[in-house]
Amino acid sequence: MSPVASFPATTTSAHDSPRRSFALWVILAMEFVLLCLPATLWAIVGGALAAVALLLSLIILVLGGQGAPIILAWVLIFPLGYHFVAFPREQALITLDRILVGILLVTACFGGRLSRCRIPPVLQKSAFYWGLFLFLAALTIPRAKAPLSSLRLFLDALVFPGLLAWYVLRYVDVRSHLRGLHIATSLMAIYVAALGFAEIALQTDLLPVTGGGTYLAGGSQGFENQLLMRPNGPFSTDDAFALIGIVSFFFLLFLRQAIGDRMPAWQRILHRLGVAAALAEILLPLFRSVIISLVLVLILDAFYHRGWRRSLRLAAIGSLGLAFLIVRLALPGVFEERTSSMNVYGRIAAYKQLTAIFLDHPLTGVGLNNFADAAQNSKYVTYAEESESVDSPHSSLGGILAETGLIGTLPFVLSQVTLVYAFLKLRQVGSRDSKQARRVSLYILLCYWVNGLTLTIIYSPDLNIWYLFVLAVLYKFAITSQDVHDQQSFGLAAPLHA
Repeated sequence: MSPVASFPATTTSAHDSPRRSFALWVILAMEFVLLCLPATLWAIVGGALAAVALLLSLIILVLGGQGAPIILAWVLIFPLGYHFVAFPREQALITLDRILVGILLVTACFGGRLSRCRIPPVLQKSAFYWGLFLFLAALTIPRAKAPLSSLRLFLDALVFPGLLAWYVLRYVDVRSHLRGLHIATSLMAIYVAALGFAEIALQTDLLPVTGGGTYLAGGSQGFENQLLMRPNGPFSTDDAFALIGIVSFFFLLFLRQAIGDRMPAWQRILHRLGVAAALAEILLPLFRSVIISLVLVLILDAFYHRGWRRSLRLAAIGSLGLAFLIVRLALPGVFEERTSSMNVYGRIAAYKQLTAIFLDHPLTGVGLNNFADAAQNSKYVTYAEESESVDSPHSSLGGILAETGLIGTLPFVLSQVTLVYAFLKLRQVGSRDSKQARRVSLYILLCYWVNGLTLTIIYSPDLNIWYLFVLAVLYKFAITSQDVHDQQSFGLAAPLHA
């Protein structure tokens, strides 16, 4: 007979039975509670758990001196912060940009010595002049009618963007995060453009920001009912919307070249969508100066290239001209309002007012962010034809001149000139990386200052922090090329890290 395997019978003791029953009742009770919980409570619990996980991750990154992942997350969400992360809503003390800069300053304290990159002397000189300008501008704040508002603008538009740029130059290895930067920037451009299209379709500001506003194009004589919203998306103004778009446009083109063949097929599709979205951001607000600056860059870039690449850029210019004609035919009221000579006379009246205020306060100006209050004096009301001045300098340089005087304007101009020179000096390196970064940076600088001649964009916190961040990434990319180490004249004698 074959042996039959036998197993010991399992027995349940008198003590185990009550315990098992109790456990079953607890499980049933938990299932009942979970099934009966309202969806809102589930959302609160889930949100709380997500917030705890996010906070723990943030603490780990800060203590490890790893600011790059934090910056990548900021790139993706920073446009939404101006509406959703502003407490209190009026005169906000807590904003996303302030939180970012504060976290990065703490992170810098934990950054290892080997992670620090020495900033070239030519850029240190620009930073010195910028710091001197900030000091002199701060001295004018007490003379402003609303000094607290001037202080907020001073920090958000002038100080914090520079601190973010410093952190990128000093601590961030941008070459290791090119793909992450490209994905975050592409997604950001896509949803910002989508918001712009939605605002035009709905004729309303979907994400209003304190101190911001929207404008309508059209309504000229004979076309009173033909109006088109000029979207501002999640930003404070429509000019910030357009100029952030133009910075994103060139940044994405640079990142595509820098990544090269390492970019997978799905990301190339995302790239095309991101570039198209950034281009839409540029065009939707119908800003003349923004379109002019884009055309200037395309002309310069056409001379830079040859063959089919030059033809492609000339075709792009032709496409903008075709779009111009389409707007004229489809929306004659909008076209007439945007090309009216009254706009020119309005600018002339504004510059006459600016000149009058400056001549009365030539050395120290009227105080930072105090132009509008100073212009309330009836003696500063000026006209050009039938256009009246609008109590705005309508010029970045003019605003600095009128509000900080010659004493503040001189270091401001020197800081910008030395910044441009720092990028021009990259030519001495001769590497493909530096050449690529230098060209794109100069295009962004050109667009910023062409528009700065007719718009007071120097006081735009949302634009400035994105603008200086992108310039810092481009410069860091160029100076961390292997070809830079032997360039003694560039001021980066090896070793690069110190």
